Amino acid sequence: MEGLNKQQLILLALLVSFVTSVATGIVTVSLMDQAPPGVTQTISRVVEKTIERVVAEPQNQSASVVTRETIVVKADDVVIEAIEKNLTSVVRIREKTGDGNIRFAGLGLVVSREGLLAADLSVAYRKSDSAGNSIAESYQALFPDGRIFPLNISYSDQSAGLIFFQVLLQDKEKGVYRFVMPQFNMGELKLGQAVVALSGDESNAVSTGIISNLVQKAVQKPIDNSTTTPHVVKELVAIKTDIRASELVSGSILLNLRGEVIGFNTGAFGGNRNTFLPIQEVIDALSKVTPPAAVPES
Repeated sequence: MEGLNKQQLILLALLVSFVTSVATGIVTVSLMDQAPPGVTQTISRVVEKTIERVVAEPQNQSASVVTRETIVVKADDVVIEAIEKNLTSVVRIREKTGDGNIRFAGLGLVVSREGLLAADLSVAYRKSDSAGNSIAESYQALFPDGRIFPLNISYSDQSAGLIFFQVLLQDKEKGVYRFVMPQFNMGELKLGQAVVALSGDESNAVSTGIISNLVQKAVQKPIDNSTTTPHVVKELVAIKTDIRASELVSGSILLNLRGEVIGFNTGAFGGNRNTFLPIQEVIDALSKVTPPAAVPES
């Protein structure tokens, strides 16, 4: 070391630094291979987004300078934001029994600013007389702000497994109480797409997963309202996920990572809680409710 000149010392330092970095990389890869899945999953959930920011230069320059910033966004933050966007649009529908008891029946989703709620058909018509006729029941909705309102059944769609309730407001509350609608997304979905399910009977519960299957059926549709032979198109009828069905309740909501509602759990799937009705089907059924409610924009 004493016989080395300044240039040789610099080269030696660079060599040692290079060897150290290579060794560190090898050790890191080895540890990652041996790490539990939960650790590697947490590490892989860090997503980097590059955004462009236009910076105004001094007045003596006519052009603006575009700079790039790297922002680290954790997947956990994305999920939290998606949930928070919808908390005010999900209510708990409760059934009042003849003996005065009140019990949870399922979740409801606000689908119009006039106070219409979409719910799983199984929350209603649970009781029947000896002849098999349905017995009228009494329902109420518990909103996130703690308010409780009585409900009336407005419309039911047996094929879709849906029922729509109208929230009954007192005269002094009409036009004052605001119903918050979520954002809907009727766009194309992808296999493997990350999704979030909002559920829970007494309190909010969240589950995450992916779309495991997109069930489609062939439907004949006319071409531009003409009388010619209709063409066959594939229509999405169910969204299957890998979320545990035991974690979900009747009327669970399926969201994408942008916080948009893409699916709704109904009784059309025979109790398969991790299979969801595409939100387009809910909107189509909503258009049949009388009096017609404002159909939300996509």
